[in-house]
Amino acid sequence: MRHISAVILCGGAGERLQGVDKPLRPLLGRPLIERVLERVRPQADEAIIVANRSPGEYARYARVVDDGAYRGRGPLAGIAAGLAAAAAEWVLCVPGDAPLLPGDLAERLDSALTRVGADVALVHDGRGRQPLCSLIPRRLRPELRRYLDEGGTAPREWLKSYRVAEADYAEWPLWGWSVNTPEEWALIEHHIGERETGSDA
Repeated sequence: MRHISAVILCGGAGERLQGVDKPLRPLLGRPLIERVLERVRPQADEAIIVANRSPGEYARYARVVDDGAYRGRGPLAGIAAGLAAAAAEWVLCVPGDAPLLPGDLAERLDSALTRVGADVALVHDGRGRQPLCSLIPRRLRPELRRYLDEGGTAPREWLKSYRVAEADYAEWPLWGWSVNTPEEWALIEHHIGERETGSDA
């Protein structure tokens, strides 16, 4: 395994949840960010949170940086900030609103990357790519900054410039990758509750 810095992207506006800072919202009694960090910390040498709101709250959990000059430009701004802050040469990016991340995420992304000699590896959830669940080398930071400086904002468009490997997670529950609406939040609380009580294998 490579040396890896984990970057948790918490810069979203939470518009579909009435502006709630989703990673700080309790999920079954625990802030969602705690659940994300619980999953990624064993897979990385350090954890960094990219957050544009509530930096003091997030600082209770890990080192915090913000989007800086690219604030308001979407998740690629957070990835650029994470690449700048990371100590390791490889960065495991994950969204801060992921209720259930795989415990072998970094390992499987690394294997996919090595298998095809790719530049970047990301998750395929069985329906499509999850570009915010990715393994990215820090060497791509100047090119990402250039893309942002030229007005780009779309992760999928930026990734077209690189050879991309996919880690197949078709077996993983789709609800594990993100939560966006009150209805999804209720559904995910149900699923997590079943897992934690042992009634769902």
